[in-house]
Amino acid sequence: MLQLTAACLPRRSFWSRLALAVLAFGLRVPLQATEPAATEPTLRKPNVLFIISDDLSMTLSGMGHPECKTPNLDAFAKTGVSFTSAYCQFPLCGPSRASLMTGQYPMINGVKGNGGTVAVNRVTLPKHFANHGYWTGRVSKIYHMGIPGDIVEGKPGNDHAASWHEAHNMMAMEAITPGKATDFLNPESVTQYAAERKKWLAARAANEPYQHTQVARAQYASIEVAEKDRGLLADTMATDQAIELLQQRANDQRPFFLAVGLIRPHFPFIGTTETMGQYHADELAIPNVPANDHQDMPKQTINTVLKFEKPAQQEMRRAYFGAVSFMDRQVGRLLEAMETLQLRDNTIVVFVSDHGYLLGEHHMWKKAKLWEEAIHVPMIISAPGKTQGATCQRTVELVDLYPTLTELAGLPSDSAAQGNSLAALLENPEATHAKQNALIQVNGGFGLRHGRWAYMWYPKSKKHPEGVMLYDMQQDATQYQNLAELKEHQEVRHRMHQQLMQRIEAAQGK
Repeated sequence: MLQLTAACLPRRSFWSRLALAVLAFGLRVPLQATEPAATEPTLRKPNVLFIISDDLSMTLSGMGHPECKTPNLDAFAKTGVSFTSAYCQFPLCGPSRASLMTGQYPMINGVKGNGGTVAVNRVTLPKHFANHGYWTGRVSKIYHMGIPGDIVEGKPGNDHAASWHEAHNMMAMEAITPGKATDFLNPESVTQYAAERKKWLAARAANEPYQHTQVARAQYASIEVAEKDRGLLADTMATDQAIELLQQRANDQRPFFLAVGLIRPHFPFIGTTETMGQYHADELAIPNVPANDHQDMPKQTINTVLKFEKPAQQEMRRAYFGAVSFMDRQVGRLLEAMETLQLRDNTIVVFVSDHGYLLGEHHMWKKAKLWEEAIHVPMIISAPGKTQGATCQRTVELVDLYPTLTELAGLPSDSAAQGNSLAALLENPEATHAKQNALIQVNGGFGLRHGRWAYMWYPKSKKHPEGVMLYDMQQDATQYQNLAELKEHQEVRHRMHQQLMQRIEAAQGK
């Protein structure tokens, strides 16, 4: 039986009161009738707070972004190690999160699309902690959850129920939240938001399921919400719920593993008048894409091409940055709660994104591509007694988080996890790391990031011939000049291909 809970909201908001009245908030879902038995005596091991953002590229001001502002993450970085060369294993929500949580590459865990699910019997990262005496909890999106569909309907998506003792889904209006709305791809749809919002509210009031429509699933849209209505937003609800759980666990002798999913800046780009208002669209730079950019690309790499006019691109960047800043604000609230509850000194805190995002680079948008903007992610780890305020430039992968956290917590390793622990890099960010490159997969292709080189390989298929791209990231960080067919770069191309094949074979256990 579902137990309904409501998060705290600002009091003097009509919409907030109405949303509370119709139970518009987190659904507490006890995923197991009994907790899994601990295989070890309960000792006071370090807690884990795992925070994951959705569709966040390298847009942290503390990691050098010239325009986006993330003061809370920048402050958090001073307490740990920032990994500036971290890469996801599949730049799409479902596969990336499945890879991270299983510690396995997509070709092994089998999740290669948003419709895939992690095997029920797989000992995931949180399940491993639960098996060794930890309480585990999920707030919002950790495994794949369709955004905004599963949020407006309050559903768990493709969750892995065995991972958690307790789980909470957020239910929010997303694109149909009251506020200043813009749909850059379908401007006329905005006129339908109010009517769709009434349907959503009516369904909630009647305690009936809401079936979202395309109107509620706006993608290239932004919604600027009044500060007084920020409690209507899914990330506010998730943070409220997470803080409540932290308060409950603060005096418990059992250590916790709490995973908090913040869905911004995933589309629709939602923020408040403050977080979006600090950006001025006409001052924001957009990609300077060469006219012949697509000429040296294999055809299978050219997709999601939308050539918006410059003002529209600037407005979309303003909205994306505003959503990032709103997410950053929630991270600040979580960390402040940790300090207030005196949990910080014995808690490992991780912040990461599932993958990056394209905002018009190559005239392309979103993810599921091997471009740097889609695969390169921010990652910060802060652990008790480890290095603080340092930067690590070693190439690392999200699949490395599983063995890293188990080692930091003093738990036995999981032989099925394929990553390499980063614990030594938290002691000395300049230490040698086991791997020199990062392996990335997309549908139909593979990528390898190794130092100055970015290599992309699309095997021959029924529809397309073999496609190869090679970029010198020192000379061409924007990846506008494909060097794969140039005679003077054949040695590098051959070497990178060999390394890629070796990584694929190693991942497959060959």
